[in-house]
Amino acid sequence: MNSNSRRPQRDLTRRRAAMALLALGFAGCGGGDGGSSFEGSIDVASVISRSTGTVYYLSTYVPPASAGPRSSLPVVYVLDGETWFEPLVGIVESTHTRVIIVGVRGSGQRNRDFVPGNSCTPDGGGHAAYFDFLRQELIAHVEGTIGGDPDQRVLFGHSHGGSFVLYALFSESPGQHSFMAYLASDASISCMPTVAYAWERDYASAHRELPVRLHLSFATLGNYAANLEYAEVIAQRSYERLVFVSQAYTGTHGGIVPQVLADAVGFALAGAA
Repeated sequence: MNSNSRRPQRDLTRRRAAMALLALGFAGCGGGDGGSSFEGSIDVASVISRSTGTVYYLSTYVPPASAGPRSSLPVVYVLDGETWFEPLVGIVESTHTRVIIVGVRGSGQRNRDFVPGNSCTPDGGGHAAYFDFLRQELIAHVEGTIGGDPDQRVLFGHSHGGSFVLYALFSESPGQHSFMAYLASDASISCMPTVAYAWERDYASAHRELPVRLHLSFATLGNYAANLEYAEVIAQRSYERLVFVSQAYTGTHGGIVPQVLADAVGFALAGAA
């Protein structure tokens, strides 16, 4: 694991949000115990990144104390948190899943932060700096102030965020991966095929092992062909110690995400310690 302990500036403007789950529409989400509510807590904070020079707003969900010590819980880091944090909270509340969720909002910089220069959006190229923010600053902040098991980190991204998840996956050597599971939803790799294939090819040229869990999903009415081809390349490598699922979902690019979240996070946590 990457254990770099540098932290974001300590003047993190933590704003304890009086955001009850009722206000987000999640109160009363029933599980399999007669419909009783799980009711974890939600906070909102901001963090200033040295790596990108940007203020990022975080939404964090922590399950109730009955879930166990926070230091033992998996943490799911959700890119585009302003869009996908709330649906995932709804899922884990309804299933009583023992997990911390960190939704990282894009702060208007997703085109810069998630991808290299590409044919679909301007201003790409900040993905390396953004990955430094995640692994060298944000993880240390979350585990130091909220909790989470360093061996049970999960990264989820959709569209350009999905492409970033693949970049992150192939950017670190075996034994150095910052996350134990990588969840890429309908990644925009058709916008950057040469670079995206180079990520995987360069990794394969140096390593036979890929000791992580990888869920690669794609929409029949989205980036189906490009993601299917990419999944086939990964499968043909026969990486040692890789637990890999590629799955097509019937629906549109954005419409598949709630089901993907439920399936992919379940897949990720099946490998939790």
